[in-house]
Amino acid sequence: MSKHLVIIDGMGFVFRAFHAVRGNLSRSTDGMPTNALFGMAQMLVKVVEDLKPDMCVVALDAKGGNWRHKLYPTYKANRKEPDEALALQLPHVRPLVEAFGLPVICETGFEADDIIATLVKHKQRYGAEKVTIVTSDKDLLQLVGDGVVLLDTLRDKTSGPDEAVEKFGVGPDLIADVQGLMGDSIDNIPGVPGVGPKTAGDLVSQLGNLEAIYADLSKVARDTLRAKLEENRDNAFLSRDLARLDYDVAWPEIDLTFHPRLHEAADYLRDELEFKTLANRLEKRQGKATGMPDDRKTVWRPVEKKAEPVEGAAAWGDYECVTTRERWDWWMAEVRRVGKMALDTETTGLDPYTAELVGLCLSVGAGKACYVPVKMKPQPTADTLDMFAAQDAHGPHGVEGLDVLDDVRALLADPAVTKIGHNLKFDWLVLARALGVTPQETGEALQKLIVNYDDTMLMSACVDGGRWGHGMDDLVARHLGHTMIAFKDVAGSGKAMVTFDKVPLEQAVAYAAEDADATWRLWEVFAARLDAENADATRGVKVVYEQVERPLLPVLVAMEARGVCVDKPELERLSADFDSRMKVFEGKIWELAGHEFNVQSTQQLAVVLFDELNAGSDKLKKKRSTAVDVLEEIAAEGTTKGALVAQIVSEYRQLAKLKSTYADALVKQISPVTQRVHTSYQQVGAATGRFSSSDPNLQNIPIRTEEGRKIRHAFVPREGWVMVSADYSQIELRLLAHFSGSEPLRQAFREGFDIHAYTASLVRGIPMEQVTKEQRRAAKFINFGLVYGMGARSLAGQIGCSLSEAQEWIEAYFRRYDGVRDYMELNKQLARERGYVETLCGRRVWLPEIQSVNGGLRAGAERAAINAPLQGSNADVIKLAMPKVEMALKNKPAQLLMQVHDELVLECAPEAVDEIKVMLPHVMGSVVELAVPLAVEAGEGPNWEAAH
Repeated sequence: MSKHLVIIDGMGFVFRAFHAVRGNLSRSTDGMPTNALFGMAQMLVKVVEDLKPDMCVVALDAKGGNWRHKLYPTYKANRKEPDEALALQLPHVRPLVEAFGLPVICETGFEADDIIATLVKHKQRYGAEKVTIVTSDKDLLQLVGDGVVLLDTLRDKTSGPDEAVEKFGVGPDLIADVQGLMGDSIDNIPGVPGVGPKTAGDLVSQLGNLEAIYADLSKVARDTLRAKLEENRDNAFLSRDLARLDYDVAWPEIDLTFHPRLHEAADYLRDELEFKTLANRLEKRQGKATGMPDDRKTVWRPVEKKAEPVEGAAAWGDYECVTTRERWDWWMAEVRRVGKMALDTETTGLDPYTAELVGLCLSVGAGKACYVPVKMKPQPTADTLDMFAAQDAHGPHGVEGLDVLDDVRALLADPAVTKIGHNLKFDWLVLARALGVTPQETGEALQKLIVNYDDTMLMSACVDGGRWGHGMDDLVARHLGHTMIAFKDVAGSGKAMVTFDKVPLEQAVAYAAEDADATWRLWEVFAARLDAENADATRGVKVVYEQVERPLLPVLVAMEARGVCVDKPELERLSADFDSRMKVFEGKIWELAGHEFNVQSTQQLAVVLFDELNAGSDKLKKKRSTAVDVLEEIAAEGTTKGALVAQIVSEYRQLAKLKSTYADALVKQISPVTQRVHTSYQQVGAATGRFSSSDPNLQNIPIRTEEGRKIRHAFVPREGWVMVSADYSQIELRLLAHFSGSEPLRQAFREGFDIHAYTASLVRGIPMEQVTKEQRRAAKFINFGLVYGMGARSLAGQIGCSLSEAQEWIEAYFRRYDGVRDYMELNKQLARERGYVETLCGRRVWLPEIQSVNGGLRAGAERAAINAPLQGSNADVIKLAMPKVEMALKNKPAQLLMQVHDELVLECAPEAVDEIKVMLPHVMGSVVELAVPLAVEAGEGPNWEAAH
């Protein structure tokens, strides 16, 4: 039986994924960018589902040089270091691949291309008659033919010998000769100067390989070309050697049989990378995925070779496991002598409301750390619905834990001891539960549980926001040059993973104490950096940390613990309504298409739109994307079947997202203990300092559509209370007026004008009372769009005017609002010079791509340079306001529940509503002093939507 071998060019995969998936996709726990990993995961799913291989393997480049560098030391010397955001993701590529059940081959001294070539050469040994190489690398066209093809998954394009001739002018066997003449500027392969792809292809096609060409240069008609070839003979042969592939790489025995492990992959995507939607999709598909029987295993050892040793994470210190009261008392005395300690908790899970405390980790200096298995005190829960109540966790790791919680409580509350954590919010919630703090005690009992504290994750975000992620492992590798012990190395992964209390004690000590040690060392790094940046006592990164981010921690802890009520019957009704309407849309789409198909399959939809209905331009047909912007472009074609399908699919997708992400998910996220939903806020979720949130993502609930607003209807106060919302009005435009110094813009806000009508009046040169709805709408797009770097083409598309008219609007805007253009240009210049821009409080938003040679990336960074100071200052303002609001609500029958964009949402007793609605604008509007007033609008209602 013939077999199909799929070989994936792993590094090509991840680089393409990084540039294909843009935006601020990051891991919520530490802010690590994950766009490349997300794109790669999607591509892996596509490959294994579409190709259904019998065998599959991923080839990766090894670190360091390879045989080509020995041959030519400046090989690839002109390549820049990978983008910081990509570099942080590269260590996670191999674990991601292996989670899918795919073997990986990576050999020191060789490139992935050489591994792929060796696999192709020996394909018969596997019984593979068909080989698909998943790559976009043109160099691998050398391998096509005899059942071997290349597949570019992004373009959905297959390449064989015909495409090789089309690309290089010759067959696969002569491609290296063509490359020897033309060289490769990307890899710094010299070639023959002045000989391009067309000339090189013609020479080899007409005269043969390099030996044949140089055997009789008189056959080269052009004198100048002949002279170049003669002068660069050595370069030509050297360049061919560099371009050729090595077909004889050896590696240890490996099984290439593909056994899909979609459940394990889903676990990894969900737990390690936080790709919950993708993980859920994988689990649903598990029933369709089948592995091969054992008798079809294919094992081959190319040649005898010893495997290279793999270095593990070297221990930093001789850590102690504290299991006696005497040693615990010594550590407590040492903590108080030093006056600070790094603290970390080990638990049975990542949900702070259900995870049990297993142990504590403490550090009082670099290399001085311990792990303490903790004996928990069972506490009653039936009457109090105490989601924080401790559970019995006797015998973690097979040893009796210590009864130390009373000491811990006193230590946390001791102002003479600085407590240092990394993502301290999680430990705060875990310790609160262990110490018996109930959901009803989200005031001082919870917020004052820990006093005098630092958080190294927040410190890192304040000094390096936007430069890289702030997860502990990445920061330790970057700043301390150390590789941390991975959780999977002590607890396993996938179905084999055990909870931390089941980890053998010796391994638990090494892993856990290292976390506390790392936290201490990172604190030393960031404390010194913050002190060094303390040039201005009123603004700067230290001010941002000490006055904006750090005071916010207990407020967020309280808000998360409180949660918010949702109307379960209303959500279930919405879900049923969305499902019914989706089926109607599906029927209309099938009717227009002329047959049934899976509307949610992008591939099947592409076939219907581009092939069957002939929708879209030639460019779109070639791209074959069904993304939102593509569907909008096709829908704008009018009343053709393709345009109608695109329009209905867009509506179908909106309902499907609302149904799965909110209507269905919110019901599942209701705590069985509190009957409320508890989101998790990430302070370092964005480089600008803006919040993100997860489980649920409150920031992404749509508000511009009727269906999105229905989701907000389902957020309700506790029984008998009222929802109150307080929202900063047009805060980013007010910040623009403050920063730019534009007097007309400032005047508009001082006088309380309708800013959009006022802008239309100025730009069009007419009285405000004569401004039409259409003119005001256009002005609104300009006011908000220019803040985000919108150009004339985008404005024209938004307001439905010509490109020249849109340009006139923009030019008139800048003329009337003097100072705005200068402010924007100054920010771009400062970003180029310093690499970052600053917010109102001095937060630095780093823009690594501001100097990129890629024009698209550079333009994006320039737009960010304009908007980031405004968006980041907005974040500064609301973060300053939240602790003040929390303090103002003390002893009042009201509590802060949610923060969403520019809005704070509370629940309040009816008798206090009027007082709270007066208090909120005063408190929120006075946190900073701007050149224009900070306006806050407060509303009330029976649900979030009504209050907003």
